[in-house]
Amino acid sequence: MRLLSEVIVSPDVDGKATGSTSVASIVLFAVALLLPAVHVGLFGWIYFMTPLMVLFYMYRWRHGLRFIGAGLILALTVSIFISSIEIVIFTAALIPAGYSLAQSGFRSDSAPLSGFKAVIILVSCWLLLLSMQTALSGVNPITEFLGSLDNDIERTLGYYRQSESVAPETLAILEESFFQMKTILPNILPSIMVSLALLIIWSSMLLGNRLVHKFTGYRPWPDQQTWRLPDKLIWLFIGGAIITLLPVAPIRIFGSNVLICMGLIYLFQGFAVLSFFLHKWNVPQVVRFLLYAMMLFQSFGTVLLLIIGIGEVWFDLRRLKKKPEDHQNTPN
Repeated sequence: MRLLSEVIVSPDVDGKATGSTSVASIVLFAVALLLPAVHVGLFGWIYFMTPLMVLFYMYRWRHGLRFIGAGLILALTVSIFISSIEIVIFTAALIPAGYSLAQSGFRSDSAPLSGFKAVIILVSCWLLLLSMQTALSGVNPITEFLGSLDNDIERTLGYYRQSESVAPETLAILEESFFQMKTILPNILPSIMVSLALLIIWSSMLLGNRLVHKFTGYRPWPDQQTWRLPDKLIWLFIGGAIITLLPVAPIRIFGSNVLICMGLIYLFQGFAVLSFFLHKWNVPQVVRFLLYAMMLFQSFGTVLLLIIGIGEVWFDLRRLKKKPEDHQNTPN
């Protein structure tokens, strides 16, 4: 019996693709890398789908990694002629994270472990790109961004100060808000970067689990409703909250970044708990979608999901500890 890591099962025979399918797959991947460079405003969202495409390609076809490599070479070649190689390289930096997710699925790693490794790889790739750009240009992109942000804020405040239609009370609120932005944003940039990586990887795992199952009959991980973080991880959240209260500024900033990242992680667990009960109660798909949207895009909903995610640690709301874990990478 061949292992999944040796043969990627798909509706095609042993995951093999025909000649036309191979060419189409290579071109499609190249186009996905190039479109954000053509028009960021219109196609920028495709950038975040790169790990998902890599995960799908590696499960769908035996030689999926070759298709990815060929598509990357094709995209880089075309980008030279349209003067957008920097954007293509930036988009391609997400490929290792998708590769990590696929390999974790082949090894039957748990969903939290798979996501953790992919996030580390993605953040490392971003830091590597930032370091290379700083070395080549002599300018740190983050420093340049913060300087540009300060200039924009000062220009905006200058406009409002000269405007007679702005009430003094409103101007005072704007000045305080912009001051907080200038003060707080540089301190939480690390957590913003990690949170963005968490969102990309989490969404790739959610969509990838469904997409791979639909086209191959396999699931890289169990159903999202059963995803559960290690219980001991809660102490990192608690530690971040305690450190944030300390009067020492550098330590407090570090704790704030940890708290933001851990809060997002437990929000994901809260989402899994919500999904579990909606599925258990057979709530219609349309109602589920509306509830998901309400919870994720409203401040009250996100706070509630965070509370539910933390509550799962202490109260085992889904009673998953009493059930044996599902075997991963087994067909239904």
